[in-house]
This record gives sequence, C-alpha cells and structure tokens, in this order.
Amino acid sequence: MGIGAAVLTPVVMAVLPVIFSPDERPKAIAFGAIGMGLGLPLGPIVGGYLLKHFWWGSVFAINVPVAALALVAVAVLVPESRDPAPPRPDLVGAALSTLGLVALVYGLIEAPGRGWGDHVVLGMLGTGLLLLAAFATWERHAAAPMIDLGLFARRRFLFGTLAMTVASFTLFVLPQYFQAVRGSDALGTGVRLLPLIGGLIVGARTSATLTVRIGTRVSIAAGLVLIAGGLAFGATTTVDSGYALAACWLPVVGAGAGLTLAPAMDAVLGELPVARAGSGTAVTMTVRQVGGALGVALLGSISASAYTGRLDVTGLPAPAAGVARDSVNAAVALAGRLSDPALAASAHTAYTQAMDIVLACCAAVALAGAVFIAMLMPARDATAQPSEEPNHELADLVSRA
Repeated sequence: MGIGAAVLTPVVMAVLPVIFSPDERPKAIAFGAIGMGLGLPLGPIVGGYLLKHFWWGSVFAINVPVAALALVAVAVLVPESRDPAPPRPDLVGAALSTLGLVALVYGLIEAPGRGWGDHVVLGMLGTGLLLLAAFATWERHAAAPMIDLGLFARRRFLFGTLAMTVASFTLFVLPQYFQAVRGSDALGTGVRLLPLIGGLIVGARTSATLTVRIGTRVSIAAGLVLIAGGLAFGATTTVDSGYALAACWLPVVGAGAGLTLAPAMDAVLGELPVARAGSGTAVTMTVRQVGGALGVALLGSISASAYTGRLDVTGLPAPAAGVARDSVNAAVALAGRLSDPALAASAHTAYTQAMDIVLACCAAVALAGAVFIAMLMPARDATAQPSEEPNHELADLVSRA
C-alpha cells in the first residue's frame, strides 16, 4: 500500500499540465487539493461506521471497488505522457537516502524515552545526518541522480515545495486529543474534523481565483498566516475547553491550507516542462513526505517529552507508571482499570498542554514560512513556457463526463 501511494501521489498531480492550460491549471489543482483533503475526515467516518457494523477487514475491502472504478476511469480518460529521456534507477542514492532517513527518524522517536544525550540517540542522529550528507554529495555527481537538486535553485519550485511541507504536518496531535481527552470514537473524531475540510474547500476555491489574478506568492503567504493564526488560537486549548473552541480554529487552519497547497503546487508545476512533470512532482512529494515525517517525529518527541514531564504518576508501581507514560490512551485505559480518576485527569491535562506546545511550534514555523515566501518568492514565473500544448480535446471530454 505504501509503494502504491508513493507511485500514485506524484503521478496524479503530474497529469494536470497535460490536460489543462496554465490559466486553467490553478482551478484544477484546487479541486485536486479538495479531493485529497476530503480523505482526512472520510477515513475515520467511513472506517468508524464499518467497524461498528461489519468485521474489521471491511475497512480494507471498501477500497477495492473504488480502486477498480478508478482504474477504468484512468484507462478511458487520462492521456499518456512520459519523460522522453527517463533516467536509470539510482540505487546508491535510494540506499543512502533511505538509510539516512531511517536513522534520523529513529533517533528523533527514541529521544523522549532515552533522553537527548543518550549514546544511541546521538549515534542514530549523527549517522542519519552523515548518510544524508553523503546522499546530497552523491546526487550532485551521479550521472543519473535520483533527485535533480538543480530544481531547488529555482525559487518558485523551492518555496512552493517548502510551503506544501509546512502546511502538511500540523494536526497529527488532534485525533488523540479528541479520542483520549474528549472521549470520541473514530467515527466521532472524523465528524469533528469536518470544519477543517470546510475551511480547506473554501480556501482552495479562493486560491484558484487569487492565483490567476495576482500570482501565487500572496495566496501562499496569506494561507500560511491563516494557518499560523488558527494554530496559535488552538494552542490556547485547556482541558476544560469544549469542542466549540476547536470548531472555531479548525476552519481557519483549513482555509489556510487550501490557500497554501493549491498555489504552491501550481508554482511547482509551472517550473517544469510537461514531459518532466512526473519526475518533478515526485521530487516535491518526496520532500513533502520526508519533511512531514521528520516534522512529525520531532514534534512527536517534543509532545512526548512535554506529556511525560507533566504526567503525575505518584503512587503508581513502576510498571504501571511506565505504561501511563507511553501514551495518553494507555494512561486513560490504565486509569479506568484501576478506577483512578486522578490519573485520568492528570493524563488529560498533560496531553492537552503538550498539544498546545506542539500547536504553538507549528504556528511559529508557519509564520516564519509566510515571511520568507512574502520576501523571497517571485509572484509569477515570467520565463517558463510549457513544452507541450495541453490536451484541450481531452479536457472537453472530461468536462462532458
């Protein structure tokens, strides 16, 4: 499933320049962003319903007819496009990048439990950084590099990629908050995320108009400012805050994400000839996924350290205290088995405060990204020209379908 998603994600975006002209592309990307964003709440909502009414395997089986329908649609509607000179597989680059990222992420994940000064943590972090440095060196000199590092010399490509990365990893702490602190199940968690998607739809639709009229820079910067403001508001959450507070700031973050993601991808695609849209978007999506993984690992470490530092396990046996420190879900479950409301209250408070710290950190990163993009990113690309004409005949077919 992971390999399939890794192949599918960049190709979905790469087909847009083949079908749509540069003027139509922002709207097409906006609708693509809306479609992908809908998966965030639909997964818990559909999955929660299926788990309540069917066996656990139904959450996987439901995807089979959807994939079959998509296969037919792709075969009928999507035109073929390919790089006329595809590079050979870069096995050395793949090995160096994979091992480096595994070591770096492992070090970040282990740091809260072992301590940042632990020799294993320091060793893994150092090894990961050395391997990634070796990867960058190899890519600069390889005859057929896995990633064309020269793309990052183009400021619109660079800042578009960074903007998508910053906008993508901000809300991973929410599901546990809704489930462990607020008591929602998977279905209820998905429903409570719907305001985020409502904001994303509004932001993405607005970004399509703004991108055509004033370029991508203003839209991306404004989107990141909205994300920062919404997250900063969310960082005021207390254990006694009701859902109304989340329902106020989630649409703001969603609108900011919609304003950011669609024009950022448009900026990236605008830097690439149609024949290389697949490989170029693959680079962007790789950086986005890697940045998201590293961001989640680092912020997860901060969250775990903040949670364990605030959790009161006084009076618990050492094994039980270790279980409670593992996660807020484990602490709440343990409190239920021990009939210990004080432990549950401490876990709720500790996790909420840790979530606030993470949201505040994400807000600061989003605000810094907005400043850099407003100052350094060109509003438009006045030089890039598509190497192929869009397939308007196919676009007409798609619109009629």
